[in-house]
Amino acid sequence: MLKKEIRSHLLITFIWLLLVTLLRWSWHWNLIFLWLGGLIGTFLLDLDHLLYTLFIYPQELTSIRVKQLVDKRQFKEALILLVDTQEERFRLSFHSAFFQLILYVICFFVLTSTGSLFGSGLVIAMALHLLKDEFELLVRGKDEQLHRWLFWQVKTEITFRQQKFFVILMLFLFIGLNILLI
Repeated sequence: MLKKEIRSHLLITFIWLLLVTLLRWSWHWNLIFLWLGGLIGTFLLDLDHLLYTLFIYPQELTSIRVKQLVDKRQFKEALILLVDTQEERFRLSFHSAFFQLILYVICFFVLTSTGSLFGSGLVIAMALHLLKDEFELLVRGKDEQLHRWLFWQVKTEITFRQQKFFVILMLFLFIGLNILLI
């Protein structure tokens, strides 16, 4: 499961980076920073699972098991456990609709104000990571899991149609941000 998760995120990121590189029509060595930022940003959001288990909800059974593995320096086993139990964790700070909206504002700022290809790759790859996970849940028909994952901070009821609208809106915003990058 771990290899499949890593492979799917890397494939989507690689395709995105290749597409952006080709559409820029200007290939320079500084694009390495875009690629480096993209690769780091792809997995940066997954630190959320580690923060959840070790600091935010350390009393949960999975958290206790992960902590024991980390204490024994069995990092690979802890990572496998985190991936295998990722559906148990739905109150992730970085995997929420509020964070995604904030991330898109940060993306806009980085793209329009900094000129940093590393920073641009980092934040856009984080946005791509969220979109990939959201579309995967939509395609699998896991609307309840998508709701618990994205909208756990929202106190009003969000229908499946509204969830789909939100994800599609985020896709269009993502495309718009990429136009700024190109």
